[in-house]
Amino acid sequence: MLILNLKLYYSPTFAIEENKYNKDLLAQLHHIEKKIHEGAHLDMQQIYPEGFVFMSVLYGLTWCTLIESLPNDHEIGRRGLNEIKWSLDQIQSKEGKLPFDVSLPLAYGAFYTGWSNYLLGSYLSIQNAFDRNTPDIDKFQNTCEQVKSVLSSTNSPFLESYQNAAWPADMTLCMASLALHDKLFTPKYQTVLNTWIADAEERTDQYGLIPHATNTIDGSPLESARGSSQSLILNFLIEIDSSYAMSKFSLYESLFLDKRVGLPGIREYPQGSKGEGDIDSGPVIWDIGGAASIVGQRTMAKYGRNQIAIGIRNSIESFGLSIHVGHEKKYLFGALPIADVFIAWANSIEATEKQRLASEGNWRVRFQLISAAFLILFSLILVRSQ
Repeated sequence: MLILNLKLYYSPTFAIEENKYNKDLLAQLHHIEKKIHEGAHLDMQQIYPEGFVFMSVLYGLTWCTLIESLPNDHEIGRRGLNEIKWSLDQIQSKEGKLPFDVSLPLAYGAFYTGWSNYLLGSYLSIQNAFDRNTPDIDKFQNTCEQVKSVLSSTNSPFLESYQNAAWPADMTLCMASLALHDKLFTPKYQTVLNTWIADAEERTDQYGLIPHATNTIDGSPLESARGSSQSLILNFLIEIDSSYAMSKFSLYESLFLDKRVGLPGIREYPQGSKGEGDIDSGPVIWDIGGAASIVGQRTMAKYGRNQIAIGIRNSIESFGLSIHVGHEKKYLFGALPIADVFIAWANSIEATEKQRLASEGNWRVRFQLISAAFLILFSLILVRSQ
């Protein structure tokens, strides 16, 4: 109980050199690097349908965020660029593409296309323009054009990830890669992005949010918004249209933000409804979703809810059993590498000391009071049992 409470005061450690990067995040990457080069992404594919790609791409994106403020000739910057390129090679390999259908209108589907192209664009964005590889640029731009072309020939703004299966969270990544294109190169997709936002708004669920799953023919909702997918959507929707994203974030916050024993978390299902956990949500305990909360930590920080983000972050530090051994940091004793990589990506919101989240007030009070009451009760039970 003491350890749980102490970890609620966690704050990341930053390097004291001029480039004040997050040392704890680097330690997380050290652990993940070791595991993924040993084949952890192959292992995760056996328990999660997109485990290989998800682990590879989030590993690469975390490196992107950590080193974007570092000079390209910095030792960690060079190492990061190599690891991102390795991640891209993994995703583009035969094993990376194997679960996905090349015959879909958008080859390999929205999930594979969105995540792989967004990572490629992020890789290009952290390089100096003259260092960018021409084949990488061509591949990124060609994929953006493919997304635009397929979108223009369908009646749904949410393209399939698999045959007869569409999840808007996947499509959000495709559109975010188009928005990223317009930041890196001559803008050309704003009309496409505006149209997509308008079409998505016409297909929101009963809560006014982008649905969890949709009909592949017309994009109408099949399953209402859920915390896991909504946390993910909002991380990228803000890059596509920040005003629209803020309006959806307000709904998300009112429907999914909750507390248990005084600690914040993100529900998997909206207030007033319940459901079971599945492969998308991870464990759901007291209605709080594992994936929803880990990704929700990053969401809250991106939308300026720093105290909530810190509360979720430190709850994960506490109940996620974080341990720091040598140059490595891991969670759940390193038993589930895909959890480590999701947590690392969430923590990358504080990649440098300038991005450190500032907390106001003591949000821990209720949990501390509950802990004290538990300890008193436990002590009384021990005394009476003598």
